[in-house]
Amino acid sequence: MLPFCFLRVAGQNRRHRRRYASARLAISSIVYLCQLLCLAKAVLVALLGEEIVWPGRHGDVGLVFMYGAICASLIGLLTQLLSATALVTAWEEGRSEEGEESQSLLGKTEDRERGQRRKSTVAVLLAFSAQDTPLLLLAFLAGAAAALGQALIPYYTGVIIDCASIDPDAKEFQWTCLKLVVVSLGCAVFTGIRGGLFTIGMTRLNVRIRTSLFDALMRQEIAFFSATRTGEITSRLSADTTTVSDQICLNLNVGLRSLTQAAMVLVFMFRASWRLSVITFIIIPAIILITKVYGAYYRQLAKAVQKELADANSVAEEALSSMTTVRAHAAENSATAAYGECLRKFYTLQLKEALAYGSYMICTTFLPNAVNVVTLYYGGNLVLDDMMSAGALVSFMLYVASLNGAFQALGDVFSAFAAALGAADKVIELIQREPKMPDAGSLQPPSFSGRLELQDVSFSYPSRPNSRVLDGISLRVNPGEVVALVGPSGGGKTSIVKLVERFYLPDSGAVLLDGRDVGLYDPRWLKRRVALVAQEPVLFARSVRRNICYGLEAEDGVPSQDVPSAADVERAARLANAHDFISAMPQGYDTDCGEKGVSLSGGQKQRIAIARALVRNPTVLLLDEATSALDSDSEAVVQEALDRMMRNHTVLVIAHRLSTVAGADRILVISAGAVAEEGTHESLAEAGGLYSALVRRQFSKTASSASLATTVHGSSYTSLPALNPLAPANAPSSQGTPL
Repeated sequence: MLPFCFLRVAGQNRRHRRRYASARLAISSIVYLCQLLCLAKAVLVALLGEEIVWPGRHGDVGLVFMYGAICASLIGLLTQLLSATALVTAWEEGRSEEGEESQSLLGKTEDRERGQRRKSTVAVLLAFSAQDTPLLLLAFLAGAAAALGQALIPYYTGVIIDCASIDPDAKEFQWTCLKLVVVSLGCAVFTGIRGGLFTIGMTRLNVRIRTSLFDALMRQEIAFFSATRTGEITSRLSADTTTVSDQICLNLNVGLRSLTQAAMVLVFMFRASWRLSVITFIIIPAIILITKVYGAYYRQLAKAVQKELADANSVAEEALSSMTTVRAHAAENSATAAYGECLRKFYTLQLKEALAYGSYMICTTFLPNAVNVVTLYYGGNLVLDDMMSAGALVSFMLYVASLNGAFQALGDVFSAFAAALGAADKVIELIQREPKMPDAGSLQPPSFSGRLELQDVSFSYPSRPNSRVLDGISLRVNPGEVVALVGPSGGGKTSIVKLVERFYLPDSGAVLLDGRDVGLYDPRWLKRRVALVAQEPVLFARSVRRNICYGLEAEDGVPSQDVPSAADVERAARLANAHDFISAMPQGYDTDCGEKGVSLSGGQKQRIAIARALVRNPTVLLLDEATSALDSDSEAVVQEALDRMMRNHTVLVIAHRLSTVAGADRILVISAGAVAEEGTHESLAEAGGLYSALVRRQFSKTASSASLATTVHGSSYTSLPALNPLAPANAPSSQGTPL
């Protein structure tokens, strides 16, 4: 116990872990060797000692002391080998400490804080299973009854052999056969009950883990999804959760059955022959040690295998979800090669698993057979010396076979648990991950005018902390005012919208709505008053009606009186110029849009996205290239609808097309994360600055495209009508094309 306490204390102190690694390894080896010698001594006593309970006068060892030595040795072995201070663990930790000095102090501090904050995987899994305690307890009781039946079968088998051959007794023979049938039937019934109950528990645990993981993912900040590939997340949510729940419940079933069976069998083994029972104990420490070493190694491999599978799923998901892009660039071979490289790494790890499993099976198969030979040899001598009946020897051998099967099943359970824990580590890590963005507030003011302000805001994306996107920018949008953001790509226009939506937090400065920080508002309340139409519309595999009402359904916690009616949906669709094409569909508003709106064109998806924003009747409109996917006619109609909606609303619009921004109250030119110019369309166009250059460049591209079209089609036109870059969106065609 003293070396054990020393190992535990030294192992918990991170600073002394490397210093005491060698001492821990030496002490572990000595303690393990002493325990093996103690077991060997007990075996010798069983072979040579007398059957006396207490020590005799001539130095004979009594059974009480011998059993005490056996139990102490087995408890010590189990405590040592199943703790974190096993031989291999001590050696591995000693090696790993050599590489830890290269880590920064900040990294160590973060790891220590993360370790203190996160519960152990096993504890979390037990907490998940705690709700099913009555079910699991009932399953355990059924398993104990089944194990008792399994132990009685060899016993009655030996009695039948004795009644049939050694000491013939026809009546006892028939009665024992009937008992064997009843016991076999009861064993089968209780085994079925145990398996069914554990299957129910497995399903309940699977649902519980999936729900907890999905709920945890829904709470994560946007930066998490930007840094984590979708394929990896879906792999954790599907494959890993199934592995965890199935393996844990299935192996819990097998493990409890095997433990109960081993305990029952040991009782009957000692009843048949205590000498032979002691001899069979010599295999236990060897199997435990092999299982511990194999389990630790297998768990590391299992975790690496899950990572490679997640990487492969990410590559496949990325390629399959962007198949048109892959096909357009003839990149099928490179996608296949990337997927094949992930599978090659997965195959290499599987080869290591196969080699480890093969070695483990060789040891765990040979050792029981070797013990069987020793048991048969010594048991045969006992039968020859009339110290044991032939039936009892047969029963004992069946007990040994049952015990070996139980221990082998426990070894398999340990390996499967190691694989499940390897998959569970990442799942539990995601479940316990706290979002790096603080929770939003609960403010729901009775009035909301929608005054938008950015005060000296600086911002860098978490994935690129050294690249400043916004640099001390300040702007103000008053209620009812339409402010347009223009400028070169990458200047930070979309980042402003993301900050207003609180997808990210600014590094410094403040983003305010009605003079309050956006983080103070209740997010559900705020999203019904601040509507966003993004540059790339995203629809879901649901009906058109439900896509327009997305986020405003009863399941979203919206009061029934605030859920949009059919008339509200149709009104929003008419304003977005979407009603006509929706009505022309076979099922109208109940038509399924398909995954990501695959059954609709780009312009149709954009108009449904605009209707989704308009159905909220928002106070603040955020339009990020909202009309970029529309043709000229549709754009004019939608722009007219948006103009009507913009009245008495705060509008922040991002656009490159002149027809969208020309009517704005103010135009802000964003360049390099700051406001370069500010004014109306006319004043900026005449100023000769950056905005004027953008207008001339856009006009030049339009004129060049028109000239190219005339040349290619061999038109007889000798001249083109003059293009007026300042023409409004609804100007006649003779006045030029809107930019």
